Amino acid sequence: MKAMRLVLPLLAGLQAARAAPASGEPTALLRDWAAQNSACRGGRGDDPRTQEACTRRDALDRRLAAAGWCYGRPGEPGYQRSWQPCAGRAPR
Repeated sequence: MKAMRLVLPLLAGLQAARAAPASGEPTALLRDWAAQNSACRGGRGDDPRTQEACTRRDALDRRLAAAGWCYGRPGEPGYQRSWQPCAGRAPR
């Protein structure tokens, strides 16, 4: 039992380290954007919650752009786009 109490914090630390984002990556913003985008695109058009999700997603778009992140590259098809640091601009 004593060994288990020593091992559990170690395992939790290892798991957190594995899940740690790359330096400079706005993980919380990206996670929130993905959730709001899913709710916006997957919601019914007549449901006010859908429009609220779209509004929140658009606000997150602006925050990510201000932090130096771009959604896709110029000329890239929409289905291939993902958030990444803007070319020629270091993320904040």
